[in-house]
Amino acid sequence: MKKAFFAVFLTLFVVSCGPSANPQLKAKISPYFTQDSSTRIRASKKFYSPMPLAIGQYAVYGTIEDDGTRSITKTSIVGREAGGWIYESYTLSETQEGTVQMLIRGLEKVRKSGNIDDIELLWVKIKGEDGKVEKLEGPVLMMAKSLYKKHLSGLDVTVSQYVNGGTIKVPAGSFAGTNMVKSEVTFWGKKYKSTGWYHYKVPINGMVKSVTDDGDSTMVLLEYGTRGAKSSF
Repeated sequence: MKKAFFAVFLTLFVVSCGPSANPQLKAKISPYFTQDSSTRIRASKKFYSPMPLAIGQYAVYGTIEDDGTRSITKTSIVGREAGGWIYESYTLSETQEGTVQMLIRGLEKVRKSGNIDDIELLWVKIKGEDGKVEKLEGPVLMMAKSLYKKHLSGLDVTVSQYVNGGTIKVPAGSFAGTNMVKSEVTFWGKKYKSTGWYHYKVPINGMVKSVTDDGDSTMVLLEYGTRGAKSSF
């Protein structure tokens, strides 16, 4: 079974250096968690790999830490360029807010080979709080590419075994026939283990819910769609 831990990839963009929470940002987070969808998603195709990528797909996740800290991450596919996909990740934590775009090529190949080195990161764009966009490419990107590529491994959620995870209820709905996947990843020198539940109807990576084995962090699907996502840059 290939190991996947999408939550850690998302965490890369929500780690905050700020010492205290911003009341305005906390207020922006709360509405995301008040959603209580009664939508029922039936068991359909068993999940072994996410649905094919397409422009407009998006998935919104909420993360709750053991101390009650909450954050939001929205990952979208907003375009194509040079044979690759433009991924946009918007993150909102209690201390900061930001948006990152990446042009990634080779994801389809990775899903077949299982080799993360088949991913090519062509550029990264970072949108600051002042609205200015910084683009990393060429020699500058080469210096940071190994770090980004390490966490892009979370996009390769391909498994060889189906373990019926039953029905998982999250704010985005009740998903029947999920595939329960045990994962392990090393993040900044520390190993993390988690249990994730995946469903084929969820775009980008298929994740419905993920819980670390130590109980320190829980991520749930808040909203998703297969069309409509657009670039915020």
